[in-house]
Amino acid sequence: MKRKLEALKNKRCVPYIIITIIGILVSLPLIGLQIRGTDDGWLHLIRIIGIDNAIKNESFPFLIQPFFCNDWGYSMTAFYPSIVSYVPYFLSIFMGSFINGIKIFAAITVILSGITMYQFLMEITEKKKLALIGAIVYMILPYRLENIYNRFAIGEFTAFVFIPLVFLGLYNLLNGNGKKHYYIAIGATGLMLSHTISTIYTAVFCLIYILFNLKLFFKKDVLIKCLINVIFILLISAIFWVPMLEFKQSAEYAIFEPDALKTSGKYVANNTIELWQLLKDKNEENGVSFVIGIPFITMLLLGIFVFKKLDQKLKDLYITNIVLAVISIIMCTKFFPWIIMPDFLCTLQYPWRLLGFALFFLTPICAINVYFLIKEIKNKKTQDGIYMIVILILFIFTLKELSSYQIGYQTIDSSYEEQIVQNPKIHYFSVNRDYMPLKALKEQRGYLYTRTDETYVINGEAIISNEEKYGLKMKISLEKAKEGTKLELPYLFYPGYTVKLVEKSSAETIINTSESENGFLQITIPHDIENAEIIVNYTGTTIEKTAYIGSGISVILFICYIIYFRKKDKEEINERKD
Repeated sequence: MKRKLEALKNKRCVPYIIITIIGILVSLPLIGLQIRGTDDGWLHLIRIIGIDNAIKNESFPFLIQPFFCNDWGYSMTAFYPSIVSYVPYFLSIFMGSFINGIKIFAAITVILSGITMYQFLMEITEKKKLALIGAIVYMILPYRLENIYNRFAIGEFTAFVFIPLVFLGLYNLLNGNGKKHYYIAIGATGLMLSHTISTIYTAVFCLIYILFNLKLFFKKDVLIKCLINVIFILLISAIFWVPMLEFKQSAEYAIFEPDALKTSGKYVANNTIELWQLLKDKNEENGVSFVIGIPFITMLLLGIFVFKKLDQKLKDLYITNIVLAVISIIMCTKFFPWIIMPDFLCTLQYPWRLLGFALFFLTPICAINVYFLIKEIKNKKTQDGIYMIVILILFIFTLKELSSYQIGYQTIDSSYEEQIVQNPKIHYFSVNRDYMPLKALKEQRGYLYTRTDETYVINGEAIISNEEKYGLKMKISLEKAKEGTKLELPYLFYPGYTVKLVEKSSAETIINTSESENGFLQITIPHDIENAEIIVNYTGTTIEKTAYIGSGISVILFICYIIYFRKKDKEEINERKD
């Protein structure tokens, strides 16, 4: 029996099994979580339902949700990264409901974040128990639970999966043997396809980390591998950033306007937190908790007894991570000069989001402290017993944290989902409006409030009749239209609509689209027309489709690159043995 237990301990799969079990236990309250009651959960629910509507409407690429915003079409997917859009959607197909799909997705991110943190710490220390403690801590961080059970910030809690992979690859490249450098591309691509804000700040902290290792960075091999990773990151993630930039270039959208979205330095500065909030809540109704918890603080304080006993490699990591964590925490507070920061850094809106980065950098410190303190005990059985006690204490505190959320079986979510599925036409006040054309947003209580779902003659002369519209497809009968007449179609302006003019006496003509003064799709009649038909269809742009194809090809090339690189590495190892 003892031999079997020893053999089980030595198996590489055991840490992953433990991480999976704890991840499942931490995620069990998702069963009763009322998604609509969280800060952002309702938004992600309707966004995924909107993707389903787009797919059923056969409007590839599925960047515009038909029926949303009074049936005018609303683009959320173009501005929301692909992983947090399509993965929950496909899970929803298998789970039988959209709510269950996004809940399962959240649970998967908890487990995967534990696995990636374990891999990161194994790369640095090669110590299984240390890596396992770090993985468990990372999964049950109070701020992490807050992101799921209070805010349901799907992009942010998904980013927790990929941040360790970026730093795993970076650490391996600069401080290791450089044979796992491609994890930079895996992690950074995952971030870009999950959460734009986390991507920006991961890049910032990577630059700071490089400054700590500047001499190691400026080597030919390192620079080449960095360049390869950057190229693959941009190519694979083109499926998201290329369409988004095309949208940005085509018109002004609220998401890119600091004043409209409240992403100015002044706004960010007003949303900083006090340092004492890391220890105690303000007890605001529906507020966000920033308390890091007694277990986490205790594990950090153990460093007083541990630091001097570490080798130089771990001391360097220790100091680097503490500096990065301190920077992150300061950026959460009024002590950081947000008021003068460039706009791209202020897109995070709420500086306390950087608490997640601080806890990421401090998690390895906690794991190192616990591991090396327990290591002082000579008896191995006693060590194992203490590890079990530590895990048990962490889990007890986690249960206490989870009990603070209002979790119980609710029918509100299922009723809300059924209502939207059955009646997908949603008023624009029932969406977040962050991705509306800025011209339309400014008219949300004026022109939009009275506008019908019909084609308007904005300027000139034309008779409109027999309008047939369903989703992103429409037919219009046009009579006695004068050249230069401007028609405003009942669609919010986004690139990718194809408008054809069909006349009996001539071939089909493609009419260019533009944005009306109200933020809607506008066309100009090219010549006098006695009788014709206008056919509108969302087909996407050539650039968007090229980006999709390019991303697919890049994924295949990246996989081939990894296989080639690993094969080459094995050949070099075999040559050394010979």
